[in-house]
Amino acid sequence: MQLSMSNELFGTDGIRGPAGTYPLDEDGMVRIGMAAGTYFSEPGGVILVGWDPRKSSKDLVAYVTKGLVSVGIRTHKLGVIPTPGLAYLTRELDAKAGIMITASHNPYTDNGVKIFTPDGRKLSDEDQSGLNGLISSGVPYRGEGDAVEDKEALATYEKFLTDNTDAAGFKGMKIVVDTANGATSGIAGRVFRALGAEVTAMADKPDGRNINVNCGATDPTALQAAVIEHGADAGVAFDGDGDRVILVDSKGRQLNGDHILYILAMTGRHEGVIATIMSNQGLETALKEKAIAFERTPVGDRSVLSALDNTGFRLGGEQSGHIIMPDISPTGDGLLAAILTLSACTKSGKDLSEWYDGLKLLPQALISIHFPDKHLLESKIVQNFLDEESAKLGERGRLNVRASGTEPKVRVMVEASDAQERAERIADRLE
Repeated sequence: MQLSMSNELFGTDGIRGPAGTYPLDEDGMVRIGMAAGTYFSEPGGVILVGWDPRKSSKDLVAYVTKGLVSVGIRTHKLGVIPTPGLAYLTRELDAKAGIMITASHNPYTDNGVKIFTPDGRKLSDEDQSGLNGLISSGVPYRGEGDAVEDKEALATYEKFLTDNTDAAGFKGMKIVVDTANGATSGIAGRVFRALGAEVTAMADKPDGRNINVNCGATDPTALQAAVIEHGADAGVAFDGDGDRVILVDSKGRQLNGDHILYILAMTGRHEGVIATIMSNQGLETALKEKAIAFERTPVGDRSVLSALDNTGFRLGGEQSGHIIMPDISPTGDGLLAAILTLSACTKSGKDLSEWYDGLKLLPQALISIHFPDKHLLESKIVQNFLDEESAKLGERGRLNVRASGTEPKVRVMVEASDAQERAERIADRLE
């Protein structure tokens, strides 16, 4: 399969697609392993590999390890671990790179590859282009490395999480934790219990197929009901690989990434916040009223991190629940964001419900539609239609239509008093 020197294997969050098809098959994963090993390290260097518990992950780990070993890399296999845990450990253990096998919030039939630089950050465009070229052209054998299982690394990540807040702040707190049958299963409950909380765990029995199914950050409906049923103070939901989080208050109401950014910005020392074009206008208004600067980027946590670097701001994130605090962690970390947000609530004397009521958001609707040929969005007829719809909204709302970087879908976001009705009509027209 010949590919040009570009980033075309990479979407907004690594490489992703149906497991078993190129490049997520044996040939593609061996190529990825060889390319990553060659790009980041001389023979003898250490690269970490972690994965989420979906059915195809173990085979893909075996293939990418085969590629790494064949270019002389010492491969440390960490087992099932949240993506931000792998990123943190890549930096903490002075590894040459980290490779995470995951498709995040996608169904179990998909899988993917996220690669982290030695400092635990996601790849730059230049890195992606260089890797894409090496994957396409192939790299020579450089001698046998080795592969070992590292069963101690996860404990290092757990300690990092429990050391980042006041454990006493969670004593007596009842928390329901939904781990999406994904990479945070087990570890999330242990961390919150270590911090003193009384934990009820749900969706924490991965079987390889149930990841993200009617649970987790992409579908917190069951968590909302469970919080009410158990009389809990809060609910916490993660996605399949643990880099995003959604919270639920004691009344069963959902708090997304905008709410989390609001709480952290209002309770910390943040001169500014970076969000994306998807964040609600109400968040921008609320922060600016408190003289907290606010800037928007394109969708994607790589865009958020780049803007944080450029501005020097120390807090950013996405409405979907990716929260980045670069002074603490090199990438979005759902567990860390949940711990720090709940800790901030405790220290402020206001629970999640009070913070929810304090942020006035505009009615917003987000609809995803299947759209295999996303290039059609660039057509003149579609652009004219979207321009007309935006003009109708004027200053009374916002319209954003974009292609997903991780699935064959288009996201339609409308912010207006009649948001849901308008979003559905626009989605129908696009289809």
